[in-house]
Amino acid sequence: MSNFLICGYVSGSLGKVTDEDAKKLDIINIAFGTIKDGLLLYKDKQAAADNIKRLKAVNPSLRILLSVGGWGAGGFSTMAKTSDGIAAFTASCIEAADMMGLDGIDVDWEYPTIGSAGIDFAPEDRENFTALLASLRAALGDERMLTIAAGAGQYFVDATEIEKIVPLLDYISLMTYDMAGAWTPACHHTALYDSDVGNPSVDSTVKLFTAAGVPKEKLVIGAAFYSRRWTHIKAGENHGFGNKCYDDTDKESGFWGPGYDKILTEYIPSPEWTLCRDEKAHARWLYKASNEEFLSFDDEESAAEKSEYALSSGLLGIMYWEHGCDSTKKLLAALNKGAGR
Repeated sequence: MSNFLICGYVSGSLGKVTDEDAKKLDIINIAFGTIKDGLLLYKDKQAAADNIKRLKAVNPSLRILLSVGGWGAGGFSTMAKTSDGIAAFTASCIEAADMMGLDGIDVDWEYPTIGSAGIDFAPEDRENFTALLASLRAALGDERMLTIAAGAGQYFVDATEIEKIVPLLDYISLMTYDMAGAWTPACHHTALYDSDVGNPSVDSTVKLFTAAGVPKEKLVIGAAFYSRRWTHIKAGENHGFGNKCYDDTDKESGFWGPGYDKILTEYIPSPEWTLCRDEKAHARWLYKASNEEFLSFDDEESAAEKSEYALSSGLLGIMYWEHGCDSTKKLLAALNKGAGR
């Protein structure tokens, strides 16, 4: 495995990962397993096992983890309330890892003590999260990996016993995307550096987690292979940037936009869209004046810059969500280029 990691989240079937993709990746996170009746549920174990064999034949150093959870995936809080519940869940993870040939488990509890995703939660999640990770670490041993995905903000540090969980983990993946959305003006959801709007960035998130005691060599930053879309955004002085949705009835503004492949092939070539770059934030956006639409996204330049930043800052690596959002493979190539590969 490389000293600098390039990690990709793959939702659905591993079949979408080509042999050439496998050569450009160090870690694949299968997204997602969930929790049902307190146990790990992942229905496509055999298909995943077959693809894991295929991909490792191409790249023997590739490591493949099953990510459990994701936004809106509950069951963690209820399962982790008791030691018996944690033990049963841990056993189900090890059974799946053995059957599928996994190299580890990635826990994506979004988020302990916080019910914003409509999941079960409780104040004691903070301590129970530590107990869950300790159980998984003991069961996985030193040969298999244990990682988590972390929200890019102080809220995640406050929701966890960060100083206690760090020694249990191989690394923490910082979800440095979705850092802007319906709750913010139209701006960058995955900027490398702070912008004039002041929403979080990769750099500010890294500083937050290192200040909380996480070693740089246990941090992996995130890039976005998808966009965020705002609608009903007045052009203003800077092609919509920093302006708020003016229609209170618009419930879609600030949510998911197209993947990079569509942006590259359909949006950027269109004369209706204006392509902009924020040199301060190292981030791109598109604006369409005719229907007051704003798209925030990573492109090849910003993706390469994130890899360069991670490498020069002494971080462990970079990851992205989500593999299927860029069928052109240009962003994965850019991440490799930025890493000097």
